[in-house]
Amino acid sequence: MNSDQELAHRIKIKFGTAPTEPTSYQLDKIKQDIQALVAQGLTPSEKDWADIVKKYCPDAGSYLYKGADTSDLITLMQLATKK
Repeated sequence: MNSDQELAHRIKIKFGTAPTEPTSYQLDKIKQDIQALVAQGLTPSEKDWADIVKKYCPDAGSYLYKGADTSDLITLMQLATKK
């Protein structure tokens, strides 16, 4: 699993996106918004993440995946800002 696939999987689990989301396009947009916050010297909060994911995946929060949620914000940010 590459870093984009891992990020998409963690977003799906943490934010309850549809099984087919985030798409590659949605993931690119999410990463751009997160990277823009980081470029401003900000550390994206959980609310920032949730708002950005919801912006590009409007059904986020509608799905629940069973199992442990290991998607902490630090890991998400590292994956989103990885070059």
